[in-house]
Amino acid sequence: MPSDITVQDIIALCLFFITWYSISWLGKHYKHKEKITLNSISKAYRNQWMLYLLERENRMPDVALLGNLMRNISFFASTSLLVLASLIAVFGAVDEAINMTLDIPYAQQVSPAFWKLKLLLLISIFAYVFFKLVWSIRQFNSTTFMVGAAPDVFDSDSELFAYANSLGIVINRAHRHFIEGMRGFEYALAVLAWFIHPALFILAIVIVSSVIYRREFASRTMKAMVDG
Repeated sequence: MPSDITVQDIIALCLFFITWYSISWLGKHYKHKEKITLNSISKAYRNQWMLYLLERENRMPDVALLGNLMRNISFFASTSLLVLASLIAVFGAVDEAINMTLDIPYAQQVSPAFWKLKLLLLISIFAYVFFKLVWSIRQFNSTTFMVGAAPDVFDSDSELFAYANSLGIVINRAHRHFIEGMRGFEYALAVLAWFIHPALFILAIVIVSSVIYRREFASRTMKAMVDG
């Protein structure tokens, strides 16, 4: 632990992990008979999509949609690798990076060891993001395989619903890991503020968390999907 770390730094770091975990938990597990989240309504649409997909004779448009989703996720996975490579490069030139912050007003001046600790946090976040996104791509691939392996006609409605339910589980898990990976990008922006001052880091955590919470629980997109 760097000797120049302050109580404010520790508080900010604890708040960072607690807030990120809490937002993720709420997005996945929050349930209330009168409260709908963007995640829950999106899950319902995906389940409906998988059911209607199996009832269609021509499933090529659905396969094209899945391919488009995988391309989008692949872009972010590649971006996370580029960011990782850049952060590792900065890790080897910490003194030069510290000099770049000397002219920033109110910037907290810390030791190279403390700077490396902050960089390690960012590196860990983007490594986490990369693995989440790669796993999401693989699960979307599995969804595509299942669509391709689905029979043209099912023997009974129960068989149709069971297969649609299995498809829904796989695609919903793929989407969940994609969202968790994207959330890493969002919270990484908050960590950037820590390089200037822990107080700014705390403010950035509050702002990022507020934006994520509003989009998940009170966005116009969510309301439009509910009305649809």
